[in-house]
Amino acid sequence: MQLEGKKPVEAKRVGSALIVAFRMSQPRLVWRFDLEKNHSFSLALEGEEGTWELGVTSPKGEFYPVARFAAREDADQAFAAVQRALMTRKSAWLGWLLKAVGVLALFFMLAAAVAIFTLSRLGFMGMAGMPNPYAAAGMAAVPAAPVSVPQNGVPLPADQVLRPPP
Repeated sequence: MQLEGKKPVEAKRVGSALIVAFRMSQPRLVWRFDLEKNHSFSLALEGEEGTWELGVTSPKGEFYPVARFAAREDADQAFAAVQRALMTRKSAWLGWLLKAVGVLALFFMLAAAVAIFTLSRLGFMGMAGMPNPYAAAGMAAVPAAPVSVPQNGVPLPADQVLRPPP
């Protein structure tokens, strides 16, 4: 017996709780199960023809019935719906956020690689082999001032070291 446009079982996670609406159980009920407090359990389906019980089994092996069903098909549907809800990720938005951060990181790494490649091709990474920009404009090149580099181990007077290059 299907209710008008309604699923026989609706199960979803809300925060740290599992909320299930059993519309085909005897009696109909809504079940709230705190997953944070009950982190170790097994979902179980027990019974025989005419009486099927969906419930949880504790780590000690004790079965606690939650909903009773007259037909095996209804009990199987309820079991499958609760199983799907338990298997879904706790927070879907967190997964989307992590994916977005990953895409942004990949984009920035790719942009940095393109920038480094472009700059190295233009010769800005060390100025080796860079063409003279003044020659391309028909101007005389600006001569570079000679720089005196002190050699290691050779003593120099302070005035010579601190003097600006000519």
